[in-house]
Amino acid sequence: MSAQTAQKAPPYGAIALRKEIIDELDRLAGKLGLPREELAEKVLLTAMEDLDDQLMADAAMNEWVASGRETVSLEDVEKRLGLDR
Repeated sequence: MSAQTAQKAPPYGAIALRKEIIDELDRLAGKLGLPREELAEKVLLTAMEDLDDQLMADAAMNEWVASGRETVSLEDVEKRLGLDR
């Protein structure tokens, strides 16, 4: 498939977004010199990776707490290391 044909092909998937989101996406894409679709894909992939990381961290923390092992707050760690001064 040529690049020209690919540009004319319908999108694989589509989602509906509110006009305000599209307007902001267009504004930011213009500032970055990117097509709207490219920016939307980059932002969506980044957000999905962040969400996946958060879900894995939450699951790990829940597993740690359920095991009965000790948890220590950041405040306590800073105190123990003398970083609270």
